[in-house]
This record gives sequence, structure tokens and C-alpha cells, in this order.
Amino acid sequence: MLAYHLAKAGLDVVLLDKAKFPRGKTCGGGVNVRTQKLIPFDFSPVVEETITGISFTCRFEEPFIRHSPGPLMFTVRREHFDEFLARRAEEAGARFFDQTPFLSLEEKDDFGEVNTAAGLCSAAYVVGADGSQSAVARRTGLMQDPAYMLAVHSEAPTSMVPDWKPDLIHLDWGSVKRSYAYMFPRKYFLSLGAGGIDLPAARIKNYQRAFLATRAQKEGILSVSAAGFMIPLRKKRCPIEKGRCILIGDAAGLADPFSGEGIFSAVRSAQIAASVLQEAVKNRWDSLKPYQESIDREMMPELECSRLFRELFNLRPFHYHRKIASQDRWWNAMAKIMRGEKTFLDVKKKLGPVGSLLARMAR
Repeated sequence: MLAYHLAKAGLDVVLLDKAKFPRGKTCGGGVNVRTQKLIPFDFSPVVEETITGISFTCRFEEPFIRHSPGPLMFTVRREHFDEFLARRAEEAGARFFDQTPFLSLEEKDDFGEVNTAAGLCSAAYVVGADGSQSAVARRTGLMQDPAYMLAVHSEAPTSMVPDWKPDLIHLDWGSVKRSYAYMFPRKYFLSLGAGGIDLPAARIKNYQRAFLATRAQKEGILSVSAAGFMIPLRKKRCPIEKGRCILIGDAAGLADPFSGEGIFSAVRSAQIAASVLQEAVKNRWDSLKPYQESIDREMMPELECSRLFRELFNLRPFHYHRKIASQDRWWNAMAKIMRGEKTFLDVKKKLGPVGSLLARMAR
């Protein structure tokens, strides 16, 4: 998305990726409506299902379903979605080189020299958009000591869960503190997983297996392979810029602390970076500090509120589960957040001075 925006603005952009495209990526594959609103072109060719409702359980009990009059989310396969975005960037004028791993970055007086497996590439500015295990972050000393959300993810044929519905996702929460399990429908497969923070890997794995067992009507689902991945979460507004280099998306730890969802923050931080980089090129800045200042001003308050509400939810998950089941305003608030019509900051404001105090504690 960043390459697309910069190329559309007339800048000379090189996009590098270590993998050969299209490439698979472990991900639930949910693109919520608030993210759709940020993408300036139609990506319906790679949408697999349109989600209009959520089926909830708490500790695998007290099931209920809530519906929305319009879409909440779209499910995609990341190999198709990411390939689609890369091609839009190329069409806008970016030069895309896959199978070209980043190795190191050396800053010169007025440019950065990127060492890749295919040779050297010189650029006025360098952006690490390389995800949760960012090589750019490691090589530059950025994003040190983040918190991590661990997720375990599987894909199973739809035949193994006969009662799945193409317009519903399923969420279970309250079973394990600071954790939840999910099932997202796609065209031929179901994405099933669990994720949590500050928990041992074995506990997340056991939770995922228990969740699979509750959804399946065939024992074979328990034999499907599982992949684990880590989602970094930025702490204490640690540095995500250094000279002529910045980080965006998961590389910058900008995933939602409540849900672990990262596509919205990836797209939004790309927008912010595109605006800053256009100014940087125009004015020949030797520092991209305004990018980090913009992220801290425009994105971090919302992410810190999300972390706050994660902790509040985990104090009494059954209470909030029942509120969403029985009170329309609670469900409507959740749906509006998914559609981008409301934010956690809006909810915090309703708490008045107490909300402001709690938000400062969450930083």
C-alpha cells in the first residue's frame, strides 16, 4: 500500500520481498470494513466471504449470534490479497522485485544503501514493512523489547465443520485470560486459531485444540497441521524511526492489542508514511522523525485504549459476554468499531475523567 501511494504521487519506488509471489502467509485473513474504507481501489476480486454476523461463546458456553444489517468484515486468502496489492503498486509505477531478501542497511550522508541478495540498492529513504519478524527492525536496532501476542493457526476443509455459515465468524473468549479463539470462513477452507498475550505457547496450543474439538463433528479436524506466529506490540512508544529509515505495520508493532488484528494498522501507517515521505523528498529531510510523531499522535492513543479495554474485558469476561448478548447498544458499539464508525477512544470519552486516567495508565 505504501509503494502504491508513493508511486501514484510520482515518486521512484522500489518494493522488495524475500519470497516468491504469490506466497502463502499464516493469517486469519479478516479485512474489516474500516480497513476497506482506507483502500482506494476495489479488492472484491480476492474476497472469499462477506461477514455480516458473529457467533459468540464464553468458555465454550452460552452461545448466541449477533447480526449486522451490513458487512462487518471480508475474508481473504493472504497469498491472493497480497499479490493483488503488489500488482496494484506495480500498475501505479512501483518496481517490484520478489525473491530479493533484505540483508542490511548502511546510512550514507544523504541516502541509505540497502544490501540485498541481488546486490546494492541506494534510496533516499528506506521503509521496513516486513512484518512481525522484521529484519529491518533487527538490523537498525528499532522496536526493541516489544510485547508479543502468540497465535496458533490452522486451516481445515469446510466439510469438517458441517454447521459453518459463510456470513458468520465464530469467537470464543473468557476461556483463557488475555486470549480468544476464532473461526473465519473462506471459500474452501476454515481458518481456525487462538491467540493470547503473556501466556506460554503450550497453553495457547491447548486452547486452540479445545476450540477445534468444540467446532468439529469429525475427529479428523484434530489432525490438521497448525502454525504458530508472533505478533509484536509496541511498548512505551519505543523508536520506530532512525534517520532515513522507518517501520510501518507489524514491523512497528502497530497491531491491535485487543484482537491482534494488524491489517488496518498496516494500511493506516502506510497512509501516514506516504504523506511524510512526500514531504521528506520535497524538502530533502535527513530525518523522518515527523513520521513517528504522527504515529504517536494519530494511532497510538487508540492502540493504548485498545490495550486498556483488553485488560478491563479480562477482569470480567462473562459480564461483557452477557452484555453483548442482551443489550443492543453493546453489540452496536462493537459493530461500529469494526466498521470504523466508532473507536475505543470514543468509548473512553464516555467514561470521562476515569477513562482519561485509565488511558494514561495504559501507555
